[in-house]
Amino acid sequence: MFSQTKANSINPINDFVVTLHEDAVNKVLSAIGEISGTNTYEVLLIKGKYHWKIQNSKINIRPDSSNFICDAFVTCGPFSYKTSVIGNVKISYDNTKNLIFIKISRAIFELYTIVFGKKVHIKDIHLEDYFKDPFAFEGPRTMTTDMEFTMPDSTKKKIYIQPTECKMEVKWKEICTACELVASDKPLKSQIKVLPPIETTKQPSNQAEPQKK
Repeated sequence: MFSQTKANSINPINDFVVTLHEDAVNKVLSAIGEISGTNTYEVLLIKGKYHWKIQNSKINIRPDSSNFICDAFVTCGPFSYKTSVIGNVKISYDNTKNLIFIKISRAIFELYTIVFGKKVHIKDIHLEDYFKDPFAFEGPRTMTTDMEFTMPDSTKKKIYIQPTECKMEVKWKEICTACELVASDKPLKSQIKVLPPIETTKQPSNQAEPQKK
């Protein structure tokens, strides 16, 4: 164990480093646009219609536990309010598809109204149901390439380059993939070992109190 640790410290994986920043993820999230929902409800024999929408959505990439935040605006009959939503984000890597997945795994806010001066729960809105597909970004296999060199005798020699071992790490605001590269004058077998990111999953903190309009 000691010799292996020592060897890793002497030869770190750093030939090629690719970074996926949270700003890129949030540009995709922004392009999706506003998400909303409308339906009818009935509580205490009172029927009405509710409408909700979320704005200011953002994914925060963190080494301990990444999260999703947004503002939810709700109207239930004559009653309106705004609440902050904090949810969980799961980051993973699919070795077969060579894709980095960033998925909103849990994000909930309460839908309620006021009847006779009392708060009455209608339902919980699970925003993860509206983000069923994860955000997918290309993994380190896209670094595989080849190039030609002109030799002294004017012949062309092709050099093949590809990563052999990669370590993916979730850092503050970014996902970094560091790779060891191998170069050869013969075609290489596609055998890339990727150590996927390991992160803890933490339950979101308590939601902020709704702000009445």
